[in-house]
Amino acid sequence: MRDLLRKIHYLINRRRLDEELENDMEFHREMSARAGRNNFGNVLRLREQAYEASGWMWLDRLMRDLRYGIRILARAPGFTLVAVLVLAIGIGVNVAAFSLFDMIALKPLPVPQADRIVRLERRSPDNYTSEMAYPSFDFYREHAKTLSATMAVLGVPPMQIDDDLQPTSASFVTPNYFTELGTQAVYGRMLNAANDASPSAPPAVVLSYGLWQRRFGGDPAVVGRVIHLNQKSATVVGITPYEFASLGGQGPDIWMPIAQQPYFIEHSTVLADWNSGSVRMWGKLAPGVSAKAAEEELRSLTNLLRGEHPDAVWKDEFIQVSAGGHLQVITPEMYRVAVMIGVLTLLILIVACANLGGLMLARAVSRQHEMGIRIAIGAGRWRIFRQLCTESLLLGVISSAAGLALACAVMQIVLRKINAPGWLSAVPDWRVVLFTIAMTVVATFCFGLLPALQIARQRQQKTIARQLLVGAQIAASSVLLILAALLVHATHHALYTDPGFGYEQIISIDPQLSHHGYTTTAAETYLDAMQARLRAIPGVSAVSLVQLPPMGHIVSRSETEIRGHKVTAYPNWVAPDFFRTMGIPLRLGRTFYPEEKNAVVVSESFARAQWPGENPLGQMLGDGTTKDTVIGVVGDAHINALSNDDATEQYWAAQKENMPDMVLIARSSGEPGSLVPAVKAMSANLDGSLFPEIRQLKVLYRRDVEQIARVAAIASFVGMVAVSLAAVGIIGLVALIVTQRTKEIAIRMALGAQPGAVLTAVLHQFLWPTLVGLAVGAGFAALGSKFLRVALYGVSNLDPASYTTAIVVLSLIVAASMLVPAARTLRMNLGSILHHD
Repeated sequence: MRDLLRKIHYLINRRRLDEELENDMEFHREMSARAGRNNFGNVLRLREQAYEASGWMWLDRLMRDLRYGIRILARAPGFTLVAVLVLAIGIGVNVAAFSLFDMIALKPLPVPQADRIVRLERRSPDNYTSEMAYPSFDFYREHAKTLSATMAVLGVPPMQIDDDLQPTSASFVTPNYFTELGTQAVYGRMLNAANDASPSAPPAVVLSYGLWQRRFGGDPAVVGRVIHLNQKSATVVGITPYEFASLGGQGPDIWMPIAQQPYFIEHSTVLADWNSGSVRMWGKLAPGVSAKAAEEELRSLTNLLRGEHPDAVWKDEFIQVSAGGHLQVITPEMYRVAVMIGVLTLLILIVACANLGGLMLARAVSRQHEMGIRIAIGAGRWRIFRQLCTESLLLGVISSAAGLALACAVMQIVLRKINAPGWLSAVPDWRVVLFTIAMTVVATFCFGLLPALQIARQRQQKTIARQLLVGAQIAASSVLLILAALLVHATHHALYTDPGFGYEQIISIDPQLSHHGYTTTAAETYLDAMQARLRAIPGVSAVSLVQLPPMGHIVSRSETEIRGHKVTAYPNWVAPDFFRTMGIPLRLGRTFYPEEKNAVVVSESFARAQWPGENPLGQMLGDGTTKDTVIGVVGDAHINALSNDDATEQYWAAQKENMPDMVLIARSSGEPGSLVPAVKAMSANLDGSLFPEIRQLKVLYRRDVEQIARVAAIASFVGMVAVSLAAVGIIGLVALIVTQRTKEIAIRMALGAQPGAVLTAVLHQFLWPTLVGLAVGAGFAALGSKFLRVALYGVSNLDPASYTTAIVVLSLIVAASMLVPAARTLRMNLGSILHHD
């Protein structure tokens, strides 16, 4: 402790103590001279020994190295600017990606005790869902002791406010929802158990801050006003604050008490139906209780529930408890996407580091004289290495600061574009700052270590380091460029290729009959009446029914093993006229008879995978207990999954029990949007309590294609940034070679060497690094592209055209990057060079 205090005292009073040391040494030197002794010793060495005795000599050396490094970088502003720009881009891209992940999955919601909020989801070995039946939620709420509170959110189709033509998003929530999140109303009050827990309580709604501003002009007098939601009157009781953070990233414009759901949705049986998985469940852990303990208790309660309601619980079902106090609950699929994005951004950093390493090697040529003098006057190689590492650290720190600023600017733009919740901020938190520091250390090590070793050992002439840097840049660039080519090809395919069904003239009409308590018979009657009225509309050429509408909210998948490979199949239940209405061609056999059983129609892709080279008609499909006969084969339609290039689809005839869940589809010979007013009028005449969700397939199709196009544009931009950085680095390395071999090249040309032979000699050492880099990059791209399947509409992740295009483009860019500086050899003044040397 005394030694530490002594060191701190020296550090604080260093200037005064140094002056005292200087005076003491001068006094003793004079006294030694007066005594006739001239062996006082080397004053500089004695001073260094005194500094070392203080324990802070390392800091003194570091400060000297930093000051020297600053002077060196200031003397080469061009190099410094390019180096900082290159590395800032590499670090900034990574920091921006991590900031987004931090914002979604790591940053806690601005609510009290966010660490205790958990998400509860149903799991089993064969099934998964994030929703459960409301009676099941009520059972867990009543019996769970490890949860101090439970909250439920019930989604609802968009609702119409008064006479607004544009529907508004809404949710039903338990009355403790806002209380547990610690939310105070800007005006009025939030929903609460005292006022809103009873179905007979006065209908109440809470408006979001955004809707209050847009629809009501921010007028505080809206509190207490009666509005109409789907023609049901309700009183506005409060306004959420601008910074309100809802659970699961769900930010509807209207919240209503879940107990009043039957009032707003007439005849609904959702709150009493044990088999209707419709609510999302959240909980708050009791003090001192872990998520694991809560999960164990809920497993026991699930077993108890199975005994009381066996049809409501899956085999081996359990409730998974996961952290819920974040913007989103990250699923395994989202983690895989996050890992993929992380890898892609790291490739940018690799390219930037390799680029900067090459620039530093090139710059070392101009510093050979400086290094030689320093070594000649006694500087050791470790001293040179330490100074070079200090310069790299300076570049890393400056670049990371610029990269952090760049990432903040990008995040600010992103938040503004997506209209993010008010509580989200682009200001980096401690996790982002720590990540930036880590990126600085990693980047400094990557771009600074190898050049520093080469320069300190005076081995700039060695080509291994340069070849490694070139190979790394080309490999990383080829991965990014190939993935970008795949996405661009997928976007082009989606824009200009027929998806297999006629989406441009079709609308889907979802009356939500099951949510309104329609029985099988009542649903069938309603649907028959709607179909008849739709067919009577001039311009409607076909009408049918489907359970899972094209590009709808719900997609059904099933894993099936075909010839040793697991294939994702997409089942659906349709009426006989479905294929004609959708414009899906019949390839073999026939379609269904009404309510036909034990029959299935499959897509071409499914038939080709299941029975290659065989006639699929008459084949049996199913497990050992239930088998269906294939009666027809239709074209690939991509109905349930636009990005499924195999389109392994299966269709069964809709039965009476499917009627409450069926959706109408209608084909128009003209603009499908013109049918919307007539459809709304028909629905109101049949049942005024229904407000069908009407969607134009061409709008949904374009939305999906636009999402793919945005991903492709981002990937293309990232790929071109990587390629541009690689081109800069390669130009610098080839320029280094030309500079180092100037005399040799001049002599060879003076002796009659042909220009082509000279260029070949200069570029030959980069041939193998280029070829190996392209091969390695293509291999990694093939592995990484599997994670892009969801965005590769109609294009295989091993698409030869995309790989060939990307590799050819990159090869041309690399070749041009090498030839530009190498061509300098052909314009050299041979006489001047030979005479000067």
